[in-house]
Amino acid sequence: MPYTREFYSVNEAKKPAAHRVHHNNSNCGPGKEIPFSDKLYGKGPPNDPYRLCDDCKAINKEEAEKAKKY
Repeated sequence: MPYTREFYSVNEAKKPAAHRVHHNNSNCGPGKEIPFSDKLYGKGPPNDPYRLCDDCKAINKEEAEKAKKY
């Protein structure tokens, strides 16, 4: 599974709180679009972590279901 160290964009802080996300899957399209220079590692601020990206959630779920079949 292409899980990766959790990361988010420096630009997340500019978004409304409900739209701030972190990523944990290297196959995530929006995650791939974040330039290396804009990546920060972790889930966001320690006291207010960002939610997991919906695309990452879907990919993680799909990969977990595939793994169960084998």
